[in-house]
Order: sequence, then structure tokens, then C-alpha cells
Amino acid sequence: MIITMTEHRVKRMAKRLQRVLDCLGIDLKYSACLELAARLCGFDSRWHYVHRDLDARLTPFDEFLSDNDFAIRDEFQMKTLEAAGLGVVARELLDRVNPTGSWARHTLPPAEL
Repeated sequence: MIITMTEHRVKRMAKRLQRVLDCLGIDLKYSACLELAARLCGFDSRWHYVHRDLDARLTPFDEFLSDNDFAIRDEFQMKTLEAAGLGVVARELLDRVNPTGSWARHTLPPAEL
């Protein structure tokens, strides 16, 4: 499974991974998080991602997938985190980082007084 995201997106994903892992008490360098981000997108390594087909269409965010396709992607990403030794925090990490979901900022209504 290859999940094609922009380079900027993958770098931001790595920063989010590092920040959330730090909150969970796991110290992982940015370069390791960048490698993990590439693997969460289905690439064998960060270098495999760098040498990807730049003309390939971007993959839809999780929110735009069918329930079945989302379940397949989620299972793949859980297994990727488990293989990286992060099985204990895999579910929380995916939920908080949302690596292949939309990060659009939603405007919240003003608080009622």
C-alpha cells in the first residue's frame, strides 16, 4: 500500500509524531520520525519516499475513503507502528497524529458567556 502525500505533509507528519511521542514519554529523533512517517505512507524507507514518482496522484485523506478502505489503511498503519516497536502506543499515536487524515483547522463557535 502506497499513500502518496506531499513532501511538506510528510515532514509535518514527522514533527507531529515526534511531538506526540514526546508527550507519551518516548524520545525519538526527528530523522527516525521522518523514517516512520514514510513507512506509515507505505514506503520502504524515507529514501524510497524521496525517490517516489513525483507525477503520481496524491492519495485522498482518510475522511474521503470508504469504511472498508479506511479499515485497510488503519490496519496497515497499526502493523507499521507495531513493527517499529510502538505497538503499546500505536492506537493513541494514530488517533492523535492522524497521519493520513485532514488537518484542516475548524473554526469553533465563540464560547457562550
